[in-house]
Amino acid sequence: MIVLFLGLLCLLLCVPRLRTAPRAIGLAALVYALSELATMLPVWLGPQFNFGLQRNWTGKALSVLLSLLVIYGFKWVSPAEVGLNRPRPGSWRAGGPVVLGFAVLQMLSTALGPLRPAPSVEAYLYQLTMPGIAEELLYRGTFLGLLSQAFPRTISFFGTRTSWGGLVGVGLFLLAHGLVFDGPLTLLPQAHFPLGRILDKLLFGTLFLWVRERSGSCLVAMAAHNLMNVGLLLGTSLS
Repeated sequence: MIVLFLGLLCLLLCVPRLRTAPRAIGLAALVYALSELATMLPVWLGPQFNFGLQRNWTGKALSVLLSLLVIYGFKWVSPAEVGLNRPRPGSWRAGGPVVLGFAVLQMLSTALGPLRPAPSVEAYLYQLTMPGIAEELLYRGTFLGLLSQAFPRTISFFGTRTSWGGLVGVGLFLLAHGLVFDGPLTLLPQAHFPLGRILDKLLFGTLFLWVRERSGSCLVAMAAHNLMNVGLLLGTSLS
């Protein structure tokens, strides 16, 4: 059901261009839904599919493999459209201080918050790698690349330009972190949307899209995403 729900949601958000670019939008919806299914499948099947580890390494790895298959196997979208290239010259000077500033704020706000258990070594290794790679390769990579075939980058976006597809990706990024399906056959998701969580995911989804568009590289968005996650863990360690 998660494939049907998320796929239809993507189609609904992209309906203005569905007639003129059905292939690109249809493939984007399919890839997004299958990636979320791949991420959740090991969770539903049981802890043995994560080899006894606490984090969802297997689900994120399956999501990465799916994106790579779409890019290099089926060739539905090119590496350049995905942003698997070097960042534009000077983009680090423009975006680096902004990303670093948000990472420090993330660390300080967490350190000053409620006391939490200290993160494990596995938590640090996981947050340094898998979430940023898998999620940015999907949202600001394959998904954005496919939708760029339907939606041109005509929207002014904090000193750069993005497309309706980029904004749809931010919305789906927000929903994916708040909607939970208890099992593969669950008809409707459970919603977990406290205000703080909504603002947090909206802020960082927007930041990662800005980094991707400003730098022209999905790789920079991956680095920014993982840096935010590490800031969160450092803050937890200091709380």
